[in-house]
Amino acid sequence: MEALKFELFAELAVFKTPFSVKGIETFPLPPYSTIIGFIYNALGEKYGGERFGISVSGTHEGILRDYLTLRKYNRKDKLIEKKPIEVPFLFNFRLVCHLVGDKELLERFEEALKRPKTYLGLGVAELPAKVVRVKRVSFEESVLRRTTPLKRNFFIPKGVAENLELRSAYGQLEPENLEGGIEFVVPSFLKKMEPYRDYFFEEVLFVPEGFKLARGSKVWVDKEGDFLFPTEVLDGAKNAV
Repeated sequence: MEALKFELFAELAVFKTPFSVKGIETFPLPPYSTIIGFIYNALGEKYGGERFGISVSGTHEGILRDYLTLRKYNRKDKLIEKKPIEVPFLFNFRLVCHLVGDKELLERFEEALKRPKTYLGLGVAELPAKVVRVKRVSFEESVLRRTTPLKRNFFIPKGVAENLELRSAYGQLEPENLEGGIEFVVPSFLKKMEPYRDYFFEEVLFVPEGFKLARGSKVWVDKEGDFLFPTEVLDGAKNAV
C-alpha cells in the first residue's frame, strides 16, 4: 500500500483547543482538522467531502509563553476592560504526517504541497510553516521482533491504541485503562458549514516520544522505518459538505 508522507517545520506553532476561553491552551500536535485545512489551503480549494486517513506525529524542543492584553467593551458599564492572557507556543515544531486514500486524491495533495497556491500557516495563519519534504512511500503491516521506542510524539486513534501493548520508562501501559498517555477528543473532517461549522470528532491517545511498542505488536511501518497510525475513514464523511 502507498501513503503520501510529508514533513513540516514551524519555528512557532499553536493548536488552540476548542474550549480555550479564559486563556489559550494548545494541543501537543495538530488535530486532524488542522491538517485537512492546511492541505486544502495548499490546493486553493474548500473541502468537498473527500475521504482519506491521516496519521499525525511530531516533536518540539520546548514551550514558549507569550503574554497579551485583550480589550473587551462592557456595554452595561460602558467601559473597556483589560484582560491579560497567556499564549503557549510549541518551539521548533516538526511534523511528520501520512495520508492514506485514493491514488488520484493523493496525487493532487502531493502537487499542492510541492507547489502551494497560497502562503501556508499551520494552526495560526500568522505563523508560517515550511514544507520540508513530500514523498510517496509504501507501507505494510509488520510484527515487531523487539521492543521498539517511538521516535516522535503520536496521536493514536483510541481504537488502535487499545490493541497495542505500549511500555513507558516506568512500566507497561495497560490497554484497559490507557494510563500513561493523554486522551483527547480532536476535531476531524468538516461535517457542515451552515449555520455554523460542525466537525466529526476522533478520540485519540497522545503517546509521547520514548514510549515503546512491545515485541510482537502488529503495526503499520513505511519503507523508511517510520510508524503510522492512520484514522479510519469516517463513514459519515461521505455526507460532509
